[in-house]
Amino acid sequence: MRVELDVKVPIDSTLEEELKKLGIEAEFEIVRKSLDARKKPYYLYRIVIDLPEEVAEKLIREGKVREYKGVEELSIPVISIRKSVLIVGTGPAGLFAALILAEAGFDVTVVERGKPVEERVKDVSRFWKERKLDENSNVQFGEGGAGTFSDGKLTTRVKDKKKHFVYRVFVECGAPREILYENKPHIGTDKLQEVIPNLRKKLQDLGVVFRFSTRLERLKVRDGKVEEVHLKDLKTGIETVEKFDYIFLAIGNSARDTFEMLRREGIALEAKPFAVGLRVVHRQRTIDRMQYGKFFKHPNLPPADYSLTYRGRERNVFSFCMCPGGYVICASSEDSSVVCNGMSNYKRDSGYANSAIVVQVFPEDFENDPFKAIDFQRALERAAFVMGGSNYTMPAQKVWDFIEGQSSSKLIEGGYIPEIKSARLDRLLPEPIAEHIKEAFLYWSKKIPFFVPGNATFVGVETRTSSPLRIVRREDYSSISADNLFPIGEGAGYAGGITSSAIDGINGALSLIERLKK
Repeated sequence: MRVELDVKVPIDSTLEEELKKLGIEAEFEIVRKSLDARKKPYYLYRIVIDLPEEVAEKLIREGKVREYKGVEELSIPVISIRKSVLIVGTGPAGLFAALILAEAGFDVTVVERGKPVEERVKDVSRFWKERKLDENSNVQFGEGGAGTFSDGKLTTRVKDKKKHFVYRVFVECGAPREILYENKPHIGTDKLQEVIPNLRKKLQDLGVVFRFSTRLERLKVRDGKVEEVHLKDLKTGIETVEKFDYIFLAIGNSARDTFEMLRREGIALEAKPFAVGLRVVHRQRTIDRMQYGKFFKHPNLPPADYSLTYRGRERNVFSFCMCPGGYVICASSEDSSVVCNGMSNYKRDSGYANSAIVVQVFPEDFENDPFKAIDFQRALERAAFVMGGSNYTMPAQKVWDFIEGQSSSKLIEGGYIPEIKSARLDRLLPEPIAEHIKEAFLYWSKKIPFFVPGNATFVGVETRTSSPLRIVRREDYSSISADNLFPIGEGAGYAGGITSSAIDGINGALSLIERLKK
């Protein structure tokens, strides 16, 4: 019988040593691993072992083990009549929707305005070195979506067991096996750039056709249905008009020109809350000391992270997309604008930590008009571009100088790509947002030892935390404006992060399959 039990492992010991103390010598499988750092840090493992039935039942009665239930496998029904599907976007939502639909027997075509990972990485590197931005192949656009240049976090608040399916697919494609059981799994940018091409190959083996450097130009809607799709080959400039039975929009939250097109074509959109702010950079050892106390130098502890919230008078302030051992990167996708984001490699070994510190903004701030919200984002990004010297250098200011309203003479020495420049970020942000950030840091400086050292540095500006709009859809994931149009993922306003976006793509695909079965 397969049973599970929890094993506490001090940081000076190993799982094997603790199992030996318990008299367990059978082969085991790790199904969960978490770190408790509240006092003396220790790891808590949940393992599964096979025991003779009589022995297992005795230990279950004694409360020493539990029967292992396992995780239910995802079942993908097969359709009887082949239908054609166009998927726009190769982020997690688009790729996992393509996987489910291909497994179910659809003819799947995936278009992506950006380039394959191998070429995209070169374009991003060129941008950081030479400051030459390709507006279709950059940190935001290209194979894998914006998450390809991130920490590769897989944690999610979505309580959907399909996350285990997502993790298994990533492992099949080369991700570290520990993402199957880590409490806070992550892949890292460097590993993602290996995993995503392998996932593409898996999809191609299922018959999925990929067309890169191909942008969606128009959807022609008639009588509540998309009749034609206009696609433009960005290399040749040739535009084609094509027909598909179903269209999945997995366009990401930075596809502003596509949002404009959808508005023109009468697709229902609505404003939604999002958040804007700055990135804060610390030395990683500062965060380790904050979280681990006197054990902060222990070699068996990973680079520490944090999650903070401050309840302001009118708006909440919170940390977002914290990247241990990472970098703040310039993540621009539009000419003459600066956007920053966080990125970590698998080992998280840069020596620096960063996190977005953002303030809530609401639809009523923009008269419930999502395009006024986009104008607000753009204005901040263009002002940041000018503040940095109009060459994609990111403007920066020490945290205490931001609070006290003065210029910074010396900034933190690392943890950013490609470059930062001293600027008055306290004057960049609208006053209500700047004041809420100041209040939050004054509060945290009193409550959390070491969190606000003298060299902690803000980098701006963080505007792409989530989509400022939602493409309105029904419960079956189809647009209320076009019955064969399925908006999915972060750009559609229904997910945030790699795992939740992938799950949203899976659920959209399964919903279409269920519709056809009926």
